[in-house]
Amino acid sequence: MNKSNNPLFLDFLKQYVNINSKELNRLLNLFELQKYQNKTHIVKPSEANNTLFFIISGLVRYYYLTDDGKEWNRAFLAEGMMSTSLAGGLKSIDHYGIQVIEDSEILLADFSEFQLLFNDNPMIERLQRKLIENILITKMNRERSFLQSSAKQRYIDFVEQYPEIFQRVTQYHLASYLGITEASLSRIIS
Repeated sequence: MNKSNNPLFLDFLKQYVNINSKELNRLLNLFELQKYQNKTHIVKPSEANNTLFFIISGLVRYYYLTDDGKEWNRAFLAEGMMSTSLAGGLKSIDHYGIQVIEDSEILLADFSEFQLLFNDNPMIERLQRKLIENILITKMNRERSFLQSSAKQRYIDFVEQYPEIFQRVTQYHLASYLGITEASLSRIIS
């Protein structure tokens, strides 16, 4: 049995593509299962990143680090979520780090190897397009919320959209994601 032949991953793929078993095996063979302990960095800020991630279990954060050492969370990924670096596919450097914030099992693939399958299978290209569309929609919604919503509304929206993640992140990480201090978050919660 292929080590990336995880039911959660297969269900995720079926949402976007319908490929034959030969092509599915080619795709699955790109991925390797890695186990990470809490607080482990998968990618440090400003390191090159050309990896495709699928979270089997655990929780991961994407974050920016300022020159004075302050961290601002950009996103959280939990079970059943997939992501990649948009800059990595363009041979550019991302300026965020990726850190495990719970013990996690993650499927990893080299994004450039994933792209090589495009030439042979339009369904793989469709998967990549859908993945990038989801990343862009999430990014646009987050940007809109920062421009149009109060911190309290951003908090309410997060709790409603990501109730499982809300239960698992610390107030420090949630405040950072919302773009506020922990003290401000405490006032919003009470």
